Amino acid sequence: MAQVFEGKVRKLGNSMAVIIPKDVLTEVGVREGDVLKLAIPVSVTKRKRVWKRVAGIDAGLPPFSREEHDRIEDW
Repeated sequence: MAQVFEGKVRKLGNSMAVIIPKDVLTEVGVREGDVLKLAIPVSVTKRKRVWKRVAGIDAGLPPFSREEHDRIEDW
């Protein structure tokens, strides 16, 4: 199961680092040198913009309409 926590982002040289609380690391058994996989959630604003682009809403096109009836309607 994933551990959810808040970590502070700080500048580290020319990079950024996430500070993970020691108690979180101890709880999941992570030690120095271990490799972690992190998932960073996309902001709600950006997520809406991406979905609009995927759906073609912001392309200035008219709403989607079918040119032919669905085959299932013919049953």
